[in-house]
Amino acid sequence: LAPALSSRRQEAESKRAIRRVILRHAFAPVFQPIVHLEDGTVLGFEALTRFDDGTRPDIRFAEADALGLGIELEESCLQAAIEAAPALPVSAWLSLNVSPDLLLDAARLDERLRARDRPVVLEVTEHVPVEEYATLRDSMDRLVATARFAIDDVGAGFASFRHIVELRPEYVKLDLALVRSIEADAMRQAVVTGLRYFADRTHCTLI
Repeated sequence: LAPALSSRRQEAESKRAIRRVILRHAFAPVFQPIVHLEDGTVLGFEALTRFDDGTRPDIRFAEADALGLGIELEESCLQAAIEAAPALPVSAWLSLNVSPDLLLDAARLDERLRARDRPVVLEVTEHVPVEEYATLRDSMDRLVATARFAIDDVGAGFASFRHIVELRPEYVKLDLALVRSIEADAMRQAVVTGLRYFADRTHCTLI
């Protein structure tokens, strides 16, 4: 029984640690500008989370999700970003990362977004697989009056091209791996050129 008891104690302590992060708001939002390449105009800002103890966001969110606290932590970070957004230029929209699980609860998410002071883009994260595209698309349709949608980091994690085809977002965000050193890589150029053609034909925007 000793290994099982030790595992339970460790899990309980990990849950308490995540709950302390949530209750104490031991994190802060930071904002990455999204810039039009042709003229340098700032169109929007992506909200990112930085934790006070320096833990990488992907690690902290994955840990919370494994412990059943993923949505609770996600909501808390989303609320912090919305509360900090009024300090941004009023003409810029706000981009927020959301997991498929939170996106499926349209009523809960809509309640959180009511405090927004500007247009919002919801980025479907690449860290979680999508099991039922039709169900997720239905939830997105219920939120269409509240937000626009993006697929985050296409080419990384679970953000496959099927995400784009099935979910039909207004924005497609290319993963850094697709654009790093693109000026010297014919294969990357070909992939992004193809995505540019797709974007033009489907009236979505590449980020």
